[in-house]
Amino acid sequence: MDQSLQSHFLNLYSMALSDMQIDTVELEIIYKIGQTKGVDKNAIDEIILNPDKVKFTPPKSIEEKILYLFDFAKIIISDGIVDENEKNTLKIFCSKFEFEDDNINSIVEFLIEAANNNLQNEDIIKMIKEN
Repeated sequence: MDQSLQSHFLNLYSMALSDMQIDTVELEIIYKIGQTKGVDKNAIDEIILNPDKVKFTPPKSIEEKILYLFDFAKIIISDGIVDENEKNTLKIFCSKFEFEDDNINSIVEFLIEAANNNLQNEDIIKMIKEN
């Protein structure tokens, strides 16, 4: 597993923690995301249990950045409560992924709405390419 993907799973866990509690459904989402990316539960557990071995590595392509941020939005909505700390954490990741400050609020709102509407990754990429 490359560094960017390792970093992504640690960041997903950080997102789940940003409201000061981890719900079972949030962990299930993390494992489900792992499954879609070919990463098993044990590998994710290893990352979570050994965060000092993972270096923050942002994704390179715009598509990958958006999909990683969309994964974060899925964590945010998974417990049915959009916590302000979670939204702020998503904004921080937008900034770390080098999106312009003027666009961050609209990106966050778009991704949370897309997650609420249960859009798929393909839908998100299609919408990004159209705009």
